[in-house]
Amino acid sequence: MSDPRPRTRRVVVVTAINVLVGLFVLATGVLTAWPWQARVCVAIVGVGLLGNALLAAREWSGSPRRGDRVSTRGDATVVGYDRVPAYAAVWGTGWLTLVAVLGTAFGVAAGNVGAALVLGVPFVLLFGLVLVDSLLALARGAEVVADRERLTVRSWATETGIAWDDVERVGLDLRHGRAVLTVSGYSAATSWTGRRLPHVWPRRPRPVPGRVEVDSRAVEPHSPWLLGVLQDWAADPARRSEIGTSRAERRLRQQA
Repeated sequence: MSDPRPRTRRVVVVTAINVLVGLFVLATGVLTAWPWQARVCVAIVGVGLLGNALLAAREWSGSPRRGDRVSTRGDATVVGYDRVPAYAAVWGTGWLTLVAVLGTAFGVAAGNVGAALVLGVPFVLLFGLVLVDSLLALARGAEVVADRERLTVRSWATETGIAWDDVERVGLDLRHGRAVLTVSGYSAATSWTGRRLPHVWPRRPRPVPGRVEVDSRAVEPHSPWLLGVLQDWAADPARRSEIGTSRAERRLRQQA
């Protein structure tokens, strides 16, 4: 097993550098004798960078995420996704959009209408569209929902589902460098459904036909037990009777 300490040291060093840069930018915005409009924008950038550094450190660290994400909703067992990445996306695109809007507005107010619009509007649209998608994702949430007929996974960008009777394999795979719990259906399965969720940014990932994927990192600390539970429910219809009960919750929390 690899030693996690070098990774931890790298995370600490990178986070410290980002914090120092954020503090320097913030101090520049607060203390310099620039026009107040420029100072406001620079100070916002400093605060934004500080927030980015702290949120990114949590993602980069690789340390297990904590919190109870398991619940029962009616006859379904639900495992919610960790929401911090969605908050991070809103934070990052939010302050970038704010700086772009303020910079454009200050440029127009100063009489530099043409240059301000040409330079500012593209960034307002770029960051603003991503911000809208981030807010939509945060409002919807992301979760794994299992009832006794189907498994449905709503991620931040897609929603997929498949009937238990059509599941051929449940396993752990790598996708784009991330561990995912993959539920694959038979090639002739007709119960699989998949769609991209409402969005404004034109480039969004498409679901893979016949596959339902769960981001393993997003459902920590339950991911090791979720894999085994999904395998049991897919293989044995009798075991699905525990779906929507306290027994399912205890298994996903690794309790007796």
